[in-house]
Amino acid sequence: MGFSTNDTTALVWGSAMIGFAPFLCFFFQIVFPKPQLLIISITAAFFYLLAASAASLFWSILDPVIGLDSPWSAILPGVFFSFIFRCLFVTTYHMVEDVIEASIEKSEESRRRNGRDHDNDRSDDHVQVSKNRLALNDAGCGLAAGVGFGGMHAILLFGSLLASETHDSGILFTPSCPRVPALTVSGLNTFCFFFLDMFWMLFTFFGMRRRVVFPRGGGALNDINPLSRPFGSYIGNTRMGGNNALLVCLVSHALAAGCTVFNGFQYGCTFSLTLLPLTTVVVAYLFWSGVSKIYMPLPNSNVRLSLPASFSYGSHVGEEVLSAESLEDE
Repeated sequence: MGFSTNDTTALVWGSAMIGFAPFLCFFFQIVFPKPQLLIISITAAFFYLLAASAASLFWSILDPVIGLDSPWSAILPGVFFSFIFRCLFVTTYHMVEDVIEASIEKSEESRRRNGRDHDNDRSDDHVQVSKNRLALNDAGCGLAAGVGFGGMHAILLFGSLLASETHDSGILFTPSCPRVPALTVSGLNTFCFFFLDMFWMLFTFFGMRRRVVFPRGGGALNDINPLSRPFGSYIGNTRMGGNNALLVCLVSHALAAGCTVFNGFQYGCTFSLTLLPLTTVVVAYLFWSGVSKIYMPLPNSNVRLSLPASFSYGSHVGEEVLSAESLEDE
């Protein structure tokens, strides 16, 4: 099968668009315009590099000792360290969030102490405070972190192959996909893993937030029966729900990575290119059905928290919960 130079160029550009288009769209449309989200995205990309380095170091030390001649000896450390560094990133984010929240409260207290009661000054201060809090919420920051994590994953997963194909101006085929160029297969895998990385980061934000808000053995829903929860909150707005979200993240990552093992067999891409998109759809459905309605701290009519007023959730969720309950009682 012969390919002209134009065919090769079209293949390279087309595969590059498949692999990197989602990352570029999310980055330039959502992350780049907001400096806070840009910092979060870049930091998340750095945490992915740390996770990849830790997994590589673990494999290089342990694999020669144990002698596991299997793809799983590289996949399992990669999945484990990705999960650990996602959690470490969100923990770091919570620490920074506390500092920013304290700084905002300090500025408000300073404004009140100095007697700045002019309407224009108060209006400007409230607008700035609202902007700071609006840019720092679990949904926006989770999405930005997922873009950073998934973007760096895409660069490492697909960038080297794309660069080699461009330099050699040739087309590589593998036994697992003898009729489909390896560049196209890798581009499709990168496309799926980018969206998976975003959903995994959003799940991690949800899970780690619930572990912070709800103490061990406390802070439960009034109705804790999973079968009676409405669609969109099935995983549960509890500490156990947060643990379940983290478990979904870990297990689905292992399954998605396991789908790529088929690429080591003859005609294996028939299974990998079918199962990996299916896994992506399942993870998206779990997010939609499990946490979409309870992701943000604002309570709704279907899900009500039993939290004391002292609990802090980003921007004083305890006060918002009590205010909502008092309005309902009236």
